[in-house]
Amino acid sequence: MISDFQAVRENLYPASHGAIEDWETFPWHRDRTNRIQAYKVHSSQAIAIDVFGTLKTSTDCDRIFDAIAERVGVAPGGPWAITLEWTDTDRLLGEPRPTQVDALAVGSAAALVIECKFTEPGGQCSQTAVSGFDERQCNGSYVDQINPGNGVRSQCALTGKGIRYWEYIPTVFALDPGVDHTPCPFKGDAYQWMRNAVLAAALGKHRNLQGAALAVFADHPSFPTARKAKRGLMDPSLPGQSAITPISYQQIIAMACQVGLDQELWNGLAAWVDHKIATAAMGSPSR
Repeated sequence: MISDFQAVRENLYPASHGAIEDWETFPWHRDRTNRIQAYKVHSSQAIAIDVFGTLKTSTDCDRIFDAIAERVGVAPGGPWAITLEWTDTDRLLGEPRPTQVDALAVGSAAALVIECKFTEPGGQCSQTAVSGFDERQCNGSYVDQINPGNGVRSQCALTGKGIRYWEYIPTVFALDPGVDHTPCPFKGDAYQWMRNAVLAAALGKHRNLQGAALAVFADHPSFPTARKAKRGLMDPSLPGQSAITPISYQQIIAMACQVGLDQELWNGLAAWVDHKIATAAMGSPSR
């Protein structure tokens, strides 16, 4: 019987394996039975490791991340340090459970917060959902309201819990926190992109670096995030459209082929990722 780790290794581009220092303790995404999901061809975590794990261990890393930095409008400059499955242990946003992103890239002048998607859409705010027998903690608008769960009055249920998103939103998205917004400008999966954008701003401020957020996606017409990236990740009426930059895996690998020296490595990765995307597009879109 094939082991979980053997199955995962077979689903990862071979050059990425060295990016995982300890396979036992790495924060793998798991299902309800605690099985690692990265053995699946459509695993979002696996394709992120394919690309960013290979970048991390490559001698071309600094060249390619300099090109990515210029593409998203921040200063290039290495050396670049890449962390897979990075968690905000400083709790810069005051979250009880700190945000974990698929990758963090830190250079000498900039920090890139990288959220990766394959076949799945972005995450939504839990405060408007009914969980079990609980009431919704937010009515779906940024207006003065009382959270029925804790009795706290605020315009945002998360602000009422001490979470600091709206300390950064006014700068990042040019929104006035003193006025009502109906519905909430971060309804639907715009919530996840907002959260990554404000984390990038908070991290940049904390480390005295330029901060930028990237939404990295597999470009295929059947994948929700790819379709949304083409239309715009945020509502077009929302200011701050440049707060998070969508960029496809294919575009990143094309940049690697353009500026990198190890053409065999990047051509091989391009073929690997193209095959995964084509295979996933024929199967289930679930993560």
